[in-house]
Amino acid sequence: MSNVTDFVERVKTERDAQILVAGILFFTIAFPVAFASAAAGVESAGLTAVGDYVVNGEVETILLEEGGEYIQDGDEWPVSQTSDAVRNEIETAGGNVIGVRITMTYDEDEEFSGATCFAASGSDAPDTITATLEHNEMTNSGSGENPGSHTVDLTWVNLSLLDEEVISGLSGTEISDQLNAGDDGLGAYDIVIGVSAAAGNAPGACSRSDNGEDVSWTIELLVLDFTIAPYIEVDATL
Repeated sequence: MSNVTDFVERVKTERDAQILVAGILFFTIAFPVAFASAAAGVESAGLTAVGDYVVNGEVETILLEEGGEYIQDGDEWPVSQTSDAVRNEIETAGGNVIGVRITMTYDEDEEFSGATCFAASGSDAPDTITATLEHNEMTNSGSGENPGSHTVDLTWVNLSLLDEEVISGLSGTEISDQLNAGDDGLGAYDIVIGVSAAAGNAPGACSRSDNGEDVSWTIELLVLDFTIAPYIEVDATL
């Protein structure tokens, strides 16, 4: 009779063998469950406990629109976009939409005319180009002067946390709440671009005029993917 067969027969008839098998089965099942539970408890405690944490995050941009328009002096040009058109790109980037951005570029197109312009035509005066961004009753504006470009961001999470080497006095959950916009980042984004034009001075019989500005823009969504981990100080002398 083989050793396996002999052991099986002993289990059938001997109490000590039965106790041994029961013990083996118990520890085979109980140990993995206990370790999994302990690991889950450590992870949960690590997020809910107030302490020192480090955050690693990267902001990815998703193109919503590239456009342009000649905007008359004193006029405004509205632009509206939604997250629906780029939902697949948002999910691929992590799903956490934390802001919208517009970058505008513009030259100078002042005109001059008159008998003395060939000799001295004066100098251009800068125009002011402004963009106002709105999402869920939050707004931000920014202006620039031509020729040139400028960018305006509207964000709704605490991005300053990404600049901290170590974040203290908060739990991991609180940090996550300040960086995760959830569904609040989705929806409509309304932008208004305005131009305030000005004509420069010209001497003699030369005159200048400026009726507006040709503005080009790029509109992007900002998506943040981040991780949070407890800060562990390493003793450099070891």
